[in-house]
Amino acid sequence: MTLINLITENLLPSAFVGGCAVVFILWAIKTDKDRRDTNRIYEVLRRFAQDGRHMFRSSGRISGITNLSQSRISDLCSKHPNIERKEHERHMWRVVN
Repeated sequence: MTLINLITENLLPSAFVGGCAVVFILWAIKTDKDRRDTNRIYEVLRRFAQDGRHMFRSSGRISGITNLSQSRISDLCSKHPNIERKEHERHMWRVVN
């Protein structure tokens, strides 16, 4: 039995497995992109924190350096365990240890 015959005889399971494969691949790509962008943001904040004067940085400033949108920066920073938002200011971030 050839692969084509096997797929056509089992169309529903084949479609299900193919759909799951596509969803998994898209999830893996999104996860990798989120990790890469989060690392870029973290490194920017870490560099600013080294001088001791610039503890908090705005999403706008980070956006200008990383070329990421401010909403993406806010979303990623809010999920990162070592990045903290300034109290009472939605778009100010810093690195915490």
